[in-house]
Amino acid sequence: MPRHVNFVVRQIIPSMDLYRRDWVPEPGLGLAGTWLGAVVSDAAGQDYLGLRGTDDSVPGMTHVATPFCGFRSLERNFDGMPPHLYADYAVIDGYEPIQVEETGDHVQTAYQSGRVLRDADGLHWYDASGRWELHAKTVSDVVIIHVPEQEGVEREVFYRHELMLATGAINGIPVSGYAHQDFAYGPPGTVYPELPIVRSLQGMWVSWLHEDADGRLGGGCFWQGRGDLDFGPGYQLKNGVTTVHDHVIAKPTFNADAKMVELEVAFGSDSYTFAFDTAGSPIHYFGRVVATSSGTVPARSWCWVEYAGDLLGPELLDMMIRQFDLARGR
Repeated sequence: MPRHVNFVVRQIIPSMDLYRRDWVPEPGLGLAGTWLGAVVSDAAGQDYLGLRGTDDSVPGMTHVATPFCGFRSLERNFDGMPPHLYADYAVIDGYEPIQVEETGDHVQTAYQSGRVLRDADGLHWYDASGRWELHAKTVSDVVIIHVPEQEGVEREVFYRHELMLATGAINGIPVSGYAHQDFAYGPPGTVYPELPIVRSLQGMWVSWLHEDADGRLGGGCFWQGRGDLDFGPGYQLKNGVTTVHDHVIAKPTFNADAKMVELEVAFGSDSYTFAFDTAGSPIHYFGRVVATSSGTVPARSWCWVEYAGDLLGPELLDMMIRQFDLARGR
């Protein structure tokens, strides 16, 4: 029989207060990591990946690579790591201290190699040299998944996610596509590798955005449990409405080299088929929507999957963050 875990999924209307550094979903929690990611395309069909994290290993620090992140020019193959978009980021040691500026109408997180600004017009993400510039509008509600402490879950965790439609320029070339921002919260002083989603619950994480020919947007985000764990919380964006789900069903297909090439997903009576042809790292796959239960194939779509198999476990995660014990006062 599948193992079960108790969780709650809820949604919140986006507001500026949600992006202030002291915001938490419930009193007594602490921020344990936040990530800003984007997959965008130019008119020639070239795809680009950007991913920056903060606070997930060392509070108050941002990073561009730890180690499967960064700015990359995606190539449609499964051959290891795609090339860095900027050579200087390839040698950044990873962590930069952040400075946060908050006023009544904006929140800015700045660091040596760039900055991220939230204001009434959305999110604005800049490389310090002006080579990467994205502007993103939130198109979904903010959705929060809470897994309380229980048998098999030694620490409670909250995970938060939202979808954004992005435009901008990379090296002066106009791009557009998908972006998301997600956050993790846990007991004060903990960081993401110490929380149960990545240590024991997650088998697969999926996030996507699609755009129909008439401009309507859809998408979603969800988890699948590791091994025999029945764990499928998530949400769906459809016709401008966000709905939360507690039993998303996803069935991946792998090729002979154990690379994910297809994914069938069901949100109740709605289903989607994704095809994958790109790897952003050993655990990240990128692709697009190729079929839906409505019979409409989106004009454009961007799908991001994290599937680590048995690669990520408590032992490896503990080894990754042990080097930061002194910086964390341990």
